Amino acid sequence: MGLYLVSGLSGPGRYYRSGVPAGADFVQIWAASSMAKQGQAALVYDDDALSRAEQAVIGGEARFNLPWHYPPPFLWLILPVSSLNYFLALALWLFLPLGALMLLLYKIFPDRLTVWLSLAFIATAETLFYGQGLFLIALLLGGGLLLLELHPWLGGLLFSLLLAYKPHLGILLPVALLAGGRWRVLGALVAAGAILAVVSAWAFGPDIWLAFWRDFQRMKSEMAQAHLWDRMPSVLGAVRLPGGSEALAMTLQILTALGAVAALWWVWRGSSSLPVRGAVLVVATLLVHPHVFDYDLTLLLLPLAWVAGEERDPPWSRLKFLMLGLVWLLPFLNLISVELARIHLAPLLLAAFLIYLLTEATGGRRAATAIASGQGHGSFGKNNHNLHNYCNR
Repeated sequence: MGLYLVSGLSGPGRYYRSGVPAGADFVQIWAASSMAKQGQAALVYDDDALSRAEQAVIGGEARFNLPWHYPPPFLWLILPVSSLNYFLALALWLFLPLGALMLLLYKIFPDRLTVWLSLAFIATAETLFYGQGLFLIALLLGGGLLLLELHPWLGGLLFSLLLAYKPHLGILLPVALLAGGRWRVLGALVAAGAILAVVSAWAFGPDIWLAFWRDFQRMKSEMAQAHLWDRMPSVLGAVRLPGGSEALAMTLQILTALGAVAALWWVWRGSSSLPVRGAVLVVATLLVHPHVFDYDLTLLLLPLAWVAGEERDPPWSRLKFLMLGLVWLLPFLNLISVELARIHLAPLLLAAFLIYLLTEATGGRRAATAIASGQGHGSFGKNNHNLHNYCNR
């Protein structure tokens, strides 16, 4: 991680030594904020107009063109960004949510290695290098889950903010809430989302939603032609990277998505605790969407902490230790397999992790039944290790 930051500081102007703009993907956020403040909000969905604004941010001769595909409410939420110096805004964008996420992870698993291992996670470095907002997404998701029972309306608000930024990473939230009967959380999510939609239409004009819809239709075809398969650790990317057909890739992606949704529904319909429900939600989300990127694997910090934090006494089983090690190494192993063999290992490892979580959830249900009948003690996913244990630490 430090190498990425050093390379950024060492580069000329606002560029890394490699020629990539410092903050990379954050350039479009600062540029879009600037355009919205100047009354040009709808033009953020115009590639040429946005490219000119991005070029004004980074300077230099190389043309920079990163399209804007985010929903209008997110544009309203980032309006203050361009009021700050670019580097100050970038630092706040990355390190404020990173610090808060580290506190959240430590609350889940209060061990001195939690923060260090989280910072050493390869996907953490990728998020920092690309200037992406995965720390914020993980914080909103993890915080929302922790608030499900004690403060459901606040939890729903956090989920709504997540969907306003990266809807594809919250695509399974409504499914999970429906399966779990979390009606107040779901109501808060819908209400907050409607308010954000109305406010953004009021701030920028209703035409911005038409521009977003046209961009959404165009984006679907663009993603299919993007050929960024080496950056997409999904089932779709795994099949297309070595030259597999689009039909085969989509078929396997759909089958995987159906299996992941079924697993999510089963777990959230049952009596599993927060760690197993949250871990299954994250892993299923990464398996369901065909266009996840390598930095999206940052979300795995949440299930790593949840699984590590469960059942600390007695000590971890060998299988649990192996699974945690493989998942922590997953972004690195996937990076190496892509570079050396043009193969994505991530979908296979994620599927194995999901199966592990399901087997442990099954054991937890049996243990809960035994406890209810006075015949035994719980294991991973046991009911007496629930949300209140985390909130009262």
